[in-house]
Amino acid sequence: KIVVLVIWRMAEAGLECEVLCKLSAPVFLPFEPVGRWFESHDSRVRLLSSEGVACPEGSSSESEGEGGSDEEVNPLLLDPTQWKGQDHYAILGLGKLRYKATAQDIRKAYRQKVLQHHPDKQQASGGGAGGGEIGDDLFKCIKIANDILADPKRRRAFDSVDPTFDDTVPPVSSASRESFYDVFGDVFEENVRWSVKQPVPRLGGATSSLKEVEDFYSFWYNFESWREFSYLDENNAQSAESREERRWLEKLNKTARQKRKREEATRLRSLVDNAYACDPRVRQFKEAEKAEKLARKRAREEAGRLEALAREKERQKRLEEERLVREREEEEARVQAAQAKKEKEAMKKALRRERKTFRAACKAHGHFAKDESEVVGRMQEVEKLCEALPIDRLQELNEKFSRLSVDEARALFEEEGAAQRRLEEEQLAATKAKASQAPGPAQSQEVGGKGGVWSREEVQLLVKAVTLYPAGTVRRWETMAQFVNTHSPEGCREKTAKQIISKVKALQRLDSSEREVENKMAFSKFEKEHVERGHVEATPTERYDGKPWTTEEQKLLEAALRTYPASTPERWTRIAEAVPSRTKAECIARFKELVSRIKAKKQQT
Repeated sequence: KIVVLVIWRMAEAGLECEVLCKLSAPVFLPFEPVGRWFESHDSRVRLLSSEGVACPEGSSSESEGEGGSDEEVNPLLLDPTQWKGQDHYAILGLGKLRYKATAQDIRKAYRQKVLQHHPDKQQASGGGAGGGEIGDDLFKCIKIANDILADPKRRRAFDSVDPTFDDTVPPVSSASRESFYDVFGDVFEENVRWSVKQPVPRLGGATSSLKEVEDFYSFWYNFESWREFSYLDENNAQSAESREERRWLEKLNKTARQKRKREEATRLRSLVDNAYACDPRVRQFKEAEKAEKLARKRAREEAGRLEALAREKERQKRLEEERLVREREEEEARVQAAQAKKEKEAMKKALRRERKTFRAACKAHGHFAKDESEVVGRMQEVEKLCEALPIDRLQELNEKFSRLSVDEARALFEEEGAAQRRLEEEQLAATKAKASQAPGPAQSQEVGGKGGVWSREEVQLLVKAVTLYPAGTVRRWETMAQFVNTHSPEGCREKTAKQIISKVKALQRLDSSEREVENKMAFSKFEKEHVERGHVEATPTERYDGKPWTTEEQKLLEAALRTYPASTPERWTRIAEAVPSRTKAECIARFKELVSRIKAKKQQT
């Protein structure tokens, strides 16, 4: 049929085909199964149909009655060489108890299996299910299972890779959210067995409190697992031929264990994360917390609004009171000013009247001159007395002039003039003494009030800075402070902008003569240094590339450095723009060269 179908398809497709022969009719031939594989199959069939394996109820019913035995595993599937892939609990009939089985349960189950499947007993009973090679393999597997489960360390390693344990993590989905307690409750219960710390908090239910939920997730996020994976080691270090090979195999096993340990930690973390994402209690608590925060925020806003309203009312009330007080004080000040103005005007009128009377009295006595040559001098002296004497003294003199004779009045006038001249001489002497008491250049320090202690050199630098950085300079006071700190001698404290302002105000309060002395002393040293430096600066200096700096370029550079202090943004770019013939790099190199020369000069001095 297949050949006919192929030919028909070829013909339908328009391809040429040729029939070489006809198909022969089917022949039915008898055969018999032979060979070792058939013998193995026949042995398994006979073993399964035997009474010992087909009816295991007699041996298992007693164990089940004692609390936890399973049906035996198929002996045909057991291979002692593949013991790592076998379920040792099931081999001993402890498939239900598993990791919960005690040492006594294991010993009891082992003894029962030995009594049932020991080769000597099977031979004595005439074969049976455990006879032959299959019986030996089953007994060896029972012996291996007992060796592993009887040793606490090896049993712990086997329990860590329990083949019946499900490592599946429920995903984050709508089904997981709807049946959260059913989906995640059993999973967490199964993973409780791995915890180092006992007891382990349970998942709880919908009525669990916030603290219980927080304690549950806090415990599982910091979960410590005793699970280890040495049972799955692929390399047997004990079979190594040398110490180096054993160490290498142990290193490989350790690396594989650490990898599985990390995978286990990731699995547990994913389980907790998924449970936290699907937990309806977490959403409920978050919504309640959000509502509580919102309520607190609204309460704070309302309290703030009421407090602000109260403050505003208080402020308006205070402003109104201050306005009334200010208006009252202004009114009182206006009344006092008007009264003072009237008194002042009255005083001026009285003073003018007394002066007029004094001049008339002096004129009536011929200005107390002995001859015509003294008249002009006497008149000038009369005007001086009119300007210098107060009103009460003028009234006293006018009263005396009206009673005294000409000679007595002349003597009194001369006495008053002499007293006035003595007073002027004393004032002039006091001014000169005050000017002479100003500290000289040799005095090292003076106190500057709030500005701290100022040395004579610092005061001179300050006077110089005031001239170099006039009003309108950007960041004037900071620049002046930097100038004074840069050029002040070693050991002097740094001055701030506030100290500079305080000292400048103190200098401005000095008399004109004192300020003149300070200016002369400040610029005397500057002129001396400038003259000494003049020859050096006039000589062009050679740069590294051989192109000299001219005097004009040097002056432009110094002016730009004073105009743009260190705090100026893009300082060197602006300085380079101020010196058209030089680049930014050349200006920086020149500045460093000058700084090094100044430092060398200071070290020499």
